[in-house]
Amino acid sequence: MKPNPEMVILAREFRELTQSDLASAAGITQPRVARIEAGTGADLTEAEMQAVAGALGFPVGFFGLAEQRFSYGSSSVFTRSRQLKAGERRKISGLVNVLRIHVKRMLDHVDVQQVRPLPRLSIDDYGSAGACARALRVAWNLPNGPVRNLTRLLEGAGVMVIECDFGGVPMDATCIQFAELPPIVFIDKSVPGDRWRFTLAHELAHLVMHDLPHPSMEDEADDFASEFLVPSDEISPNLSRQSASKLATYMPLKEYWQVSIAMLVRKSLTLGKIDENQRKWLIIQMNKLGIRKVEPLPIPREQPSLFPSLIKHFREELGFTAEELGAALMYLPERLDELYADVGQERARPQLRIVR
Repeated sequence: MKPNPEMVILAREFRELTQSDLASAAGITQPRVARIEAGTGADLTEAEMQAVAGALGFPVGFFGLAEQRFSYGSSSVFTRSRQLKAGERRKISGLVNVLRIHVKRMLDHVDVQQVRPLPRLSIDDYGSAGACARALRVAWNLPNGPVRNLTRLLEGAGVMVIECDFGGVPMDATCIQFAELPPIVFIDKSVPGDRWRFTLAHELAHLVMHDLPHPSMEDEADDFASEFLVPSDEISPNLSRQSASKLATYMPLKEYWQVSIAMLVRKSLTLGKIDENQRKWLIIQMNKLGIRKVEPLPIPREQPSLFPSLIKHFREELGFTAEELGAALMYLPERLDELYADVGQERARPQLRIVR
């Protein structure tokens, strides 16, 4: 068998193995692994293919998929700008690609219905990221006040939100958008509730505003998220120049808008209610009180339902056994809990349409 080199590399990155690690586990040489991944080596014998598949923890069929990898940080993947180590980038790339393939294979059987469009908005047309955010609120007919459940709102627009374990990689989320798939946001399950909402709004900005990466895209996404979650004209009357300089002002505002105090302080600066020195003083006060990293009045974390409902649909509606689900996803059934141990448990199920 001649495996798809892309799938060998993907599986190895997903398992966080080096070529030497794989060679040792599979009982072959590292140069042999290098040639397999380059697509220049001789065909593998059945025993060799079984050994490689076993070392990587994937079924043999996975390596015959006609798929390609999309590297983390490529023009197909948008993320917050972080300085990650090469190994961390490979880890996220492996996770995103495996989950993307699973979603693609599941959607061969199930069609996700949108209840609202996901428009494209250009900063050139609207003048600013904040203006794009206001336009989207209008397009989605959102009432004044906070977005009650941002996760559900995105899922209604066909965006799939997938909780992931980034394993300590210092990144909150990333998103992908391909023609044959719904937009997908991968978000770390350790993100607290207030940051979850801001992070999703940030990724939403990338999905609706950005086609190609550029230097200012992260700042634009932050501006979009801030305005989408907390419209300036609505909060401005609650922030006088005197009240905005007091930390206590932001406690009830956090509860109402369901965003962090730190974000609201930044909003005050943007609106000209405080200056940079006052912002720094407020942050210093938060540090002194020990609430800079763990803020008071925690916001409950929203729960995705669209992706869990896919897993639940296969397990309960279609009655797939672990072996059948593993075969459908090209994943070893005994390792499904690595990704899906708690997925699909007691979650609300959006409307799905079976493709017959």
